[in-house]
Order: sequence, then structure tokens, then C-alpha cells
Amino acid sequence: MNSFIGSFTDFLIRHTMKLPEGDERFNPTIRMKYAFLEAWISIIGNVILAIIKFVFGFMLNSISLIADAVHTASDVLTSFVVILGFKLSGIPADEKHPHGHGRIEFIATLMISLMLIGVGIKFGMSSYERLLANTPVKGSLFVAGLMVVAGLIKEIMSRISTDLGQRINSSTLVADAWHHRTDAFASIMVAIAIVASKYGYFKVDAILGFVVSALIIYTGFEIFMDSSSKLIGEIDEEEIQIIYGLARSIEGVMDVHDISVHDYGAKKEISIHIEVNQNLSVMHAHDIAKAVEKHLNHTLFATSIVHVDGSNDSCDN
Repeated sequence: MNSFIGSFTDFLIRHTMKLPEGDERFNPTIRMKYAFLEAWISIIGNVILAIIKFVFGFMLNSISLIADAVHTASDVLTSFVVILGFKLSGIPADEKHPHGHGRIEFIATLMISLMLIGVGIKFGMSSYERLLANTPVKGSLFVAGLMVVAGLIKEIMSRISTDLGQRINSSTLVADAWHHRTDAFASIMVAIAIVASKYGYFKVDAILGFVVSALIIYTGFEIFMDSSSKLIGEIDEEEIQIIYGLARSIEGVMDVHDISVHDYGAKKEISIHIEVNQNLSVMHAHDIAKAVEKHLNHTLFATSIVHVDGSNDSCDN
């Protein structure tokens, strides 16, 4: 399934955009194009699904289906948050923000998480009221089957969003993918509730409405914690290893240590220490440091500061 999604994503990328050269994880232009592609796929798909769910939700008087419809509609709003977040994060640096506005991407992720939590709480309350009232719900095997299909579509959308998010290392797109996935789970549970209602078990609709609400709140909380961690300086070990490998690839660098990364979304500030042969001249050591800086800045679209330390080790690279 993942290989199919990867191939399908490649097809979409080839036929919808022209990309500049560079690593897709770090090139700001590529990152924005991928984000916009994910957002518009989500918007188009969710508008269609939300309309279908709303229509059948009111026809059947199903709180779980109406909750699912609103959840799907909220996905449209989060997609616009994705677009706005990436658009604003691309604003150039200014006097007050010398490192740019890239962390707006993390703020956008926080907004998505809070929207999820709000939707979950609202429909948890509605489900509780419906449970007490034992509100009748019409059952329909056709609509139940339709919800299963909707769930499969949302799972495919989730995997596309995850694929694009992993390609550019974007927590925002991965968060949006989880929004799709919770909607996929919700659609399956709604299908179960509709079938149960057909046979007179109306409370199943309210109970599964609770489950859907809890799932939405849990996902929102997980996304909130992840984006908050990034805002306060979470260390990305994979990124540290990439920087280590890039620096060690420069001739004359004997070792690398004390790597520090300040993540501003599309822009990164990197500080590292490299070890060179202590017998080298100051100018030679300086040239090695400049080569490391140039390599890091070009590959990672970063601003780097390289500190040079002398080493007794006679082994070079």
C-alpha cells in the first residue's frame, strides 16, 4: 500500500509542479509546493465527503454521522491553516525577526491541534445529550456502506499527507494526516452505528459518537504536544546525524562534535565544532571551516557557524 501511495504521490508531483534542484526536506520552495499540493488534495476531497455526510446525517438523524461530517468539514479549515502557515512562514526576515518567520509553521500545527480538541469536546457533549434522550436514528445499509468507502478514501488521503510530510519533514502535514486518519476511523464507527440503528439499537449511535469524540481529542492532544516540543527546541537526532555526515565528508575534517540546531521551520541556524590536524596553518584550518559552512548552507538551506578545534590524531578523514 505504501509503495502504491509513494508512486501515486510521485505522479502528482511530476504532473502538477516544476521543482528546483535541492533536497526536498530543506529547500523552502519545494517544501511550500508540497504543502500546497497536500492542502488542495485535502480541501477538494473533504468538501465532497462533508457534503455527502451532512446530507445523509440529517436524513437519518444520526449524531455520529453529523459529528463525522463536521469533523470532515473541519479538515477543510485545517487545510487552509496549512496553506496560510506555509505562506506566512515564507515571509523574509526583518528587523524584529532576523531568523525569518518559519516557526509560524509550528504555530499552524498548534492551531490544527486546538481545532481538533474543540471539535472533539463539542461532539462529546452532543453525544452525551443524545445518549440520555435515546434519540431514534434511522438505519441504512446503503449509507453504512457509503461510510466504509468514505473511510477508505480518508485513509488514502492520510497516507498521501503522511508521505508528503515525511518527504519534507513537516510536522504540520503529518498532523493533517492524523486529522484524516481520525476521520477514517470515525467513518467506520459511524457505519457500525448506522447498522445498529437499523435494528433498533439507537444508543450505539451516541456511544460511538463518544468514541469518535475521544479519538479526535486524543489526536489533537498528541499533535499539540509534538508541535509544542518543536517550538521549545526538540532535538531531531536524524537531522543531527545528517549534519554530522555532511561535515565529515569535507576533506580535512577529522571529527565533529557539539552540534547545535535552532529550527526555524524552513530555515535552520547550525553551530558545530570540527576537529582538524593541529599542525595545519590557521589559514588552512579556516578554509576547511569555510568549506564545511558552504556545504551545510547549500545542502540544508541553513546558516552555519563552524568552530575549529585542533586534534593530535594524525588520521585524516
